[in-house]
Amino acid sequence: MRALRPTAAATARTKLPVISKLIERHPDEQILVIGAYLMHKLSDNKKDVTAFFYGDGAGAAIVGASDKPGYVSCSIKADGSYHKHWGIYSGGTYEPATVESVEAGRTKVKLVTPFPPTVNHEGWPARVRECAANGGFEVSEIDHIIFTQVNVNSIKLVMENLGLPVEKAHYVMDKWGYMGSACLPIAFHDAIKLGKITSGMRVVFCGSGVGYNQAATCFIMP
Repeated sequence: MRALRPTAAATARTKLPVISKLIERHPDEQILVIGAYLMHKLSDNKKDVTAFFYGDGAGAAIVGASDKPGYVSCSIKADGSYHKHWGIYSGGTYEPATVESVEAGRTKVKLVTPFPPTVNHEGWPARVRECAANGGFEVSEIDHIIFTQVNVNSIKLVMENLGLPVEKAHYVMDKWGYMGSACLPIAFHDAIKLGKITSGMRVVFCGSGVGYNQAATCFIMP
């Protein structure tokens, strides 16, 4: 994928993500973006009832300035009030790993309190709509959306909220489970292989992470 160098009009409508700013300053360089998860080493199969759903995966894309279509707009939000719900709580500088923390499972992924469904059910539509507003296009003009692969029912509810057919949202969690930051590139690649996403399509990527943070970004496929 090669990202379009943002025009002055696009810059005025939305704050540019980090990569677009780098491309503006270094238009002759290309940037490799990688998302990877190795959940089988991080999950606690004995204590976490959701561990069966975790998968390993990685995805990468090379982006750079081009005269072809590419980046359009984005929407970003972070809310740290949910940071205690789900995470790896020991092993970093805040809580160095000890024998006790390892035995207690705190160096593994630990779900303390499930996130309220509203976090994604309300947050994802909000990010997509803001992304569309920032990019100067209508939600109805979106050809396909790739979501974080957490829950297929959440995807269906969000697509209904947006007034879009669920067929415009490809999912792969039934094949490979939840792969964290690798979800979006893997689902995107799979959709391309299946012919669901082709050149000229307006595609929105909508992801979320624990803590929580959420973002949506739109590209026109070159």
